[in-house]
Amino acid sequence: MTVTDWVFLAVAAVTLFSAYRVVVSRKIMHAALWLGLTFFGVAGIFLLLGADFLAAAQVLVYVGAVTTIIIFGIMLSTPEELRGPSPEAGSDAASSAAPTRRSFLPLVTAIGFAAVMVALVNRGEWPSPPGSVSTDTPRLLGEALFTRFVIPFEVASVVLLVALVGAIALALKEESGQ
Repeated sequence: MTVTDWVFLAVAAVTLFSAYRVVVSRKIMHAALWLGLTFFGVAGIFLLLGADFLAAAQVLVYVGAVTTIIIFGIMLSTPEELRGPSPEAGSDAASSAAPTRRSFLPLVTAIGFAAVMVALVNRGEWPSPPGSVSTDTPRLLGEALFTRFVIPFEVASVVLLVALVGAIALALKEESGQ
């Protein structure tokens, strides 16, 4: 194994562990911070794959914007909004089983998903990588987006615009009390 393989395994292990901690963390602020580390790990994997532009976009968009918005949302919420309804006094048995189920089920699901993905990767016929890797990733990405994938790119932008308008309409409707 090369040094790059070892670095990939280390980054992948940190990314997987932090993603697991997002799911099983009891405190929402800790989950948000673990999510930020997961996004950094994905950016590291992009760097190892030679996709420097995607790594930079991952850090700027997901770590810089999405994680920050999630943390601000948590900080601006009231404790009642974050905690939810209080459990009834008679649900001690259900609450004692919840930590085991909360930790075990995501792990089993992740192992099952990983097994399916490994089987699919091993069964597929993958093209051999090109001899020279181009360092002009943004140009190649722009050409792909605006030539071969222009229709899906525009459809995605229209769907995002509709979602934004819908979110604003729902927020205004809720604010006016209707």
